[in-house]
Amino acid sequence: MGNDADEASDQPGAGPGSRPAFDPPDLDPNLPFLEAYFASELGRTPAPIRNYHFEAPVSDEIRANAVAASVLVPIVEYPDQLRVLLTRRHHAISYPGQICFPGGRADPSDSSTEETALRETREEIDLAAQHVRVLGRLGDYYTQSGYCITPVVGIVTPPFSLNANPGEVDEILEIPLHALTRGSSYRIWRRVAERQQAFYAMEHREIRLTGPTVCIAMGFFEALVAARDAGA
Repeated sequence: MGNDADEASDQPGAGPGSRPAFDPPDLDPNLPFLEAYFASELGRTPAPIRNYHFEAPVSDEIRANAVAASVLVPIVEYPDQLRVLLTRRHHAISYPGQICFPGGRADPSDSSTEETALRETREEIDLAAQHVRVLGRLGDYYTQSGYCITPVVGIVTPPFSLNANPGEVDEILEIPLHALTRGSSYRIWRRVAERQQAFYAMEHREIRLTGPTVCIAMGFFEALVAARDAGA
């Protein structure tokens, strides 16, 4: 889904020296750790994902009327590494060129949040549901543009084939899962001084996650740290 926080962010931040968005301890989660987390009480009852950006909170009115949506956080189980699939939004649709998790708004025919995430992923990158083992959900995240996004985390088992939907996706990308669980990956990258706003990004080489996508990544990171600290 697109990153509505970027619309208001029209000035660059302080560059590579900007202070980190947050600084949890680094993790290198493996599959047994992820499975244990989602089987634990913490994983089964996730807290809502907070908005890490410095901006006005989402209003109660927007929350009350939010449109249900879901994204898939697709983690590929390669023999030597866990990697996360991402999409670059098509240049001719809203939020062009932004990198995000596959997903979108719920359809009335969807029977669950998981079905929404899997259906949207199939539509965007042609990843069949049979290749995805759903581990669980993260907490809901409310956007300023009026969506309630529920992230679904799934393990993708090779071999599989992917094809970008030419009307929605310009490129399918991958990054190591541990790129999302390193404090050094995150920084404040854009500021709007006159509004006293600042926005975070996750950066790994040429990949930059912003808006709701980076908040979902940060919320996932913090949930895994909390699970490790709790011995989940």
